[in-house]
Amino acid sequence: MTSTNEIGLASERVESSTDIDLSDVHCSTICENILWKPVSCQQCETHFCSKCITKWLTKNPNQCPLRCDSFVQRPCSKFIVKQLSKLQIACIYHPNGCNEIVPYEALEKHEMMCGYKLVKCSTCQSEMPEKDLPEHQLQCTPLRTTSENFQITYVPNAPVLLDSDVNYSTEQFQQYRFEVQSEIRKLRQELREAQNDQITMLVSRGFIMNDHEVERIQLQSTIEIETLSKHRIVLDQNSKMGLNDELLCTECRNVVWKPVYCKQCECIFCYKCRPQIGFFSRFSTFFGAERPRHGQNNCDNFEEVSVPTHVIADLSKLLFRCAYEQNGCRMLIHYYDLEQHEKECQFENIPC
Repeated sequence: MTSTNEIGLASERVESSTDIDLSDVHCSTICENILWKPVSCQQCETHFCSKCITKWLTKNPNQCPLRCDSFVQRPCSKFIVKQLSKLQIACIYHPNGCNEIVPYEALEKHEMMCGYKLVKCSTCQSEMPEKDLPEHQLQCTPLRTTSENFQITYVPNAPVLLDSDVNYSTEQFQQYRFEVQSEIRKLRQELREAQNDQITMLVSRGFIMNDHEVERIQLQSTIEIETLSKHRIVLDQNSKMGLNDELLCTECRNVVWKPVYCKQCECIFCYKCRPQIGFFSRFSTFFGAERPRHGQNNCDNFEEVSVPTHVIADLSKLLFRCAYEQNGCRMLIHYYDLEQHEKECQFENIPC
């Protein structure tokens, strides 16, 4: 059960009002309970529970519930404070056994210290009045966790384990670790066998070549030709999600390599394919010739800017075959690792 601070003060809990009209101390426009930690509106002088008006103002900023021009908070009036001080309130933990009748001003402090507040035992998770917890913990059965390889017993405030207990626990842990490592070695061996079977199947069907049958040829890297063919994409699930027309060069229609972006028309190009105005183009433009255009909208003003972050993110999802695949490299490489891989790839055919 929660406290009055959280759920408010129901009028049913008032035991003695000594000739007080409870309607004077109601938060009648919002929660209809007895005012709790009240504040008022400076304009209409209506009183509200502080929690109620805070919640109201979150949804209706600067608006009074009674439709005043604006809500300006001020302290509770002395009359309301005096009326509330006359109230005698039953403890909120009365259903748990508390029979205390407490003055309004002392209610919050009493609830913080009340022995009938429900708490949970950290050992068995049972719920009980706070006053009964110390005696319960002396008799509480500890939690036990057991598996095939070890057993753990948690006992709060338990004495220090004996050396024999520590040694036994250590032996159990060592045995468990040995079994886990054995299982890992077994799984690694199964993975290697599965990979070998897959390679054998691909070789037999002609998808890849056997390393011993590969005759290396002179190939150029992506860096050298500055072009990344879209046919080198490996269409796994992530690549399919990331691949879209924004990743293809407007000029060569391959995957953009070292991409640049036009601010004017939002077209994307490989660095090699980007629109350029050379000396002769500038010379002819000076004499009235039409400037070179690009993109579907025939943009004639290429202004290079940084590539959008979503394009960078989509490119990072793509997987590619190595440029030296024909020489036997079976590595699949992410876009931003491709340049470094090809610089170090052992399947590059280095001429004598």
